[in-house]
Amino acid sequence: MKDRGKLISYITLLCFLAGAGLGFLRPELSGFFSSLGGVYVSLLKYLALPAVVLSVFHAAMQSGRGATGTLIRALVVFVALFAVSFLLSAVPYALFKPGKRFAPFGGAAWAGQSAQISLGSILENIFSPQVKRSVNNLFFPAILLSLAAGRIAGRFRSEKLLKGTAALEKLFSTLLSWLKYITPLGVFALMAAATGQFGLDALLTSGAYVGWAYGGCLLVLFFVMMLPLWLLWGVTPWQYLSRMGRLFLTSLSTCSSAATLPETMRTCREAFGVPEGIVRIAAPLGSTVHMCGGAVSFCLLGLFCLQMTGRPLTVGTFLLMLLLAEGLNMAAPGIPGGGIVLGATFLSLLGLEGCELFLGMYAGIYRLLDMAYTSLNVAGDVTANKLIEGWEKTA
Repeated sequence: MKDRGKLISYITLLCFLAGAGLGFLRPELSGFFSSLGGVYVSLLKYLALPAVVLSVFHAAMQSGRGATGTLIRALVVFVALFAVSFLLSAVPYALFKPGKRFAPFGGAAWAGQSAQISLGSILENIFSPQVKRSVNNLFFPAILLSLAAGRIAGRFRSEKLLKGTAALEKLFSTLLSWLKYITPLGVFALMAAATGQFGLDALLTSGAYVGWAYGGCLLVLFFVMMLPLWLLWGVTPWQYLSRMGRLFLTSLSTCSSAATLPETMRTCREAFGVPEGIVRIAAPLGSTVHMCGGAVSFCLLGLFCLQMTGRPLTVGTFLLMLLLAEGLNMAAPGIPGGGIVLGATFLSLLGLEGCELFLGMYAGIYRLLDMAYTSLNVAGDVTANKLIEGWEKTA
């Protein structure tokens, strides 16, 4: 299964290049390929809704099962590290505006005025029965309700409900996983459309995006993952990297936090001395709901597309991005190709459906991005386990 996934990733990369080449050679076909790629994006959205909702519900339900004190501390640390990672990575992205130079690739420039966002207006827009619902604007209320329902259901400790939810989640995840077989075709079509319309800008955008993604991950790795352990426990950056070597090799090759979980737990216990009682609870939970790489991913994706389309970044929009990223982050591990699926969902929730051609590029290079994001995810899990240990010692 892993070999098949790698093969599809390589085929997708080849289709990315082939689509780009065809777009250069036959730009007059860009309209046809844009429609074909739109079908792929629509399938992602329609299947993502039940998969995301069930994954969030299941994760929220499971979070209520375990040692209460350690569990609460773990959730607090996870949320804090995610938020700090999001805010820190936003600094260079907002300051240097990497997406602005690729404005033509983002579609027509936005010519409206920024909305005055308040908590009341957000709630009214989310839950108002007068709003004509589509897949895009159903996501946010569905995620909020499934999160609340999952937390409540967790108190009943019903094994039947847990197993039933897991079965449904697996069903929709399986349906969604089948999309990976047509992902190469979707990427081919979207890249052919993109290069047919925008030429070299499409490929330049791809390279720039990968560079900014890795830069953000390195920034967070040092200041959020390494620096706390250096200041609190005297673990120097060199010592940190040497202890994490085996774990990083696993994360780079698998691009899966779940697949690296055994190595993550071993690293926490043996390399950093975290007690077994903490590791047993915090490490599995972290591989499910704690994704600092996801913080960088969502932050860059949102800001890059906002800058490409020329939309202003207001405080309200930024806070909404952070809230959405934190919520969608819980669903990523339960969805095959979660980063691509949730990337499309994230842009839809932000009202950036005009960046669908950008999604073709994003899917084509996602394997390169996922290597960095997953490695940052597991680094965040290790640092979080150590911080939870320190918190419990002082409690």
